[in-house]
Amino acid sequence: MKKHLRNIDYPLFIMIVILSCIGLVMVYSASFVYAGMNPDIDNPSFYFNRQRLWVILGFLVFLVVSLFSYRKLGNFIKILIIATLVMLVLVLIPGVGVERNFSTRWLSLGPVLFQPSELAKVAMILYFAKVYTNKRDKLHHFGQGVLPPLLVLAFVGGLIVLQPDLGTAASIVLACGMILLFAGIRIHHLLLLGVTAVVGVVLLIWGADYRMGRFTSFLDPFADPAGDGYQLIHSLIAIANGQVTGVGLANSVQKSGFLPEAHTDFIMSIIAEELGLIGAVTVISIYFVFMFKGILIAKRAPDSFGRLLAFGITFQIVTQAMINFAAVSGLMPITGITLPLISYGGSSMLITFFLLGVLMNIAIKGNILRRGEAN
Repeated sequence: MKKHLRNIDYPLFIMIVILSCIGLVMVYSASFVYAGMNPDIDNPSFYFNRQRLWVILGFLVFLVVSLFSYRKLGNFIKILIIATLVMLVLVLIPGVGVERNFSTRWLSLGPVLFQPSELAKVAMILYFAKVYTNKRDKLHHFGQGVLPPLLVLAFVGGLIVLQPDLGTAASIVLACGMILLFAGIRIHHLLLLGVTAVVGVVLLIWGADYRMGRFTSFLDPFADPAGDGYQLIHSLIAIANGQVTGVGLANSVQKSGFLPEAHTDFIMSIIAEELGLIGAVTVISIYFVFMFKGILIAKRAPDSFGRLLAFGITFQIVTQAMINFAAVSGLMPITGITLPLISYGGSSMLITFFLLGVLMNIAIKGNILRRGEAN
């Protein structure tokens, strides 16, 4: 225990604390008006209180996982994959999956709702890191070395798309793609997979009216200001209102019934409105610093499995953040993906803390190795 505490990566820990605190403050600020006006809740602190509980539980998960050797996680990959597939199928069964906002993404575990797609992030990152560590000598052969795990990824991603949740599926695919890149896959194989993924996304958008509606509204939200373009328009209004220094904490206008999901998917819009360009750039900068720290941890990892796992975790979190930033600012279609550690939500919060605990354990093991202590 003492050895682990001596080798904690404090910059990583500080970034996690800062993002979590920003999340707590902004969830309260973005939700207290809505919660207070909602007759079913009638408590301005409702979402803040629940988010505070998830953050506390998340830090406990982070602490336990950071002290648990990441190497032992390889023993649970098959169980995780099976559990993920079972839950992803269950969530699609009418009467079993819980529907919200025209999407069926949740399973009810008593009073708690859980998103199986969040577990899929852990399962696929662990699976890809382990398999491509074991297949290092076969990565030059597409059929034997590269393809088999991709078939599993395609199946998992397909189940998530059916919920529908294209944003989460895309973030998982991109994170797994980064693992492939750092594993040493041949460039022409990577380009082939990239083109295939792009074609697949285009076909998915083309094949569903609601996705096509979101895509066209992203290109011109003012063409349908009361329909598909409504949420993006009010997000852009919030960002424009903030200007450089913001309108002040808790003074957002758009959160007062104009911008839907202000405390979840679109919390970045409220940050930009209340804290201005300075606040938004600060949050974005923390994620970029986190990315470089994650890459450094990966480079210092004691073994190939730890290296690929660290890359996967880092880019899963960063990719999710970048997709969220792009969606709320109108740079890409709205995906419904949350901002890690900041947006309101229990499943996402606990899974993110779990992944960060694994990343911290890899950092600790790397620091122990560099300092010549017994590992």
